[in-house]
Amino acid sequence: KVMSYHDDYSGTTDMLVDNELPSPPQPREVIWLDAFRVFKGTQRVFYLQARYLATAEVGWVEVEPGVSLVITADGETVRFVSATGSVNRREMIRGRKFAKEEALYEAQPDQLRKIAQAKQVKVQLKGVKGLIEREFGPKNHADFRAFVGRFAL
Repeated sequence: KVMSYHDDYSGTTDMLVDNELPSPPQPREVIWLDAFRVFKGTQRVFYLQARYLATAEVGWVEVEPGVSLVITADGETVRFVSATGSVNRREMIRGRKFAKEEALYEAQPDQLRKIAQAKQVKVQLKGVKGLIEREFGPKNHADFRAFVGRFAL
């Protein structure tokens, strides 16, 4: 799940994708917490992306601009700000049966290292219509550490 790709337009992007966080049985919604490293000239910029999926009946969580992603790593809280929230990244998919939205957060390498080194990671995604809380499972820890070890040290 940790990979890189290159194209002539955007350059090289390194990413951890499809990092689905464990959900309770029969969840109302599912979230993913992916990580990216993008080169802008000679500078490396890191992002976290929260992706949300729920049935049409549940609808969107409506992530707004500002602090909407809070990660607690071994008891230490790290807040992430989204410039746009999910305002331009909401859509109904699969025959309008599911609501999908995404929000992007710039992250600093030291924040990513803190998450990667933690034994317990709790994630909160806040929206106008609710708060989703999840915790990293063993695979999330391993994949996040692999991403940080390759790209953010």
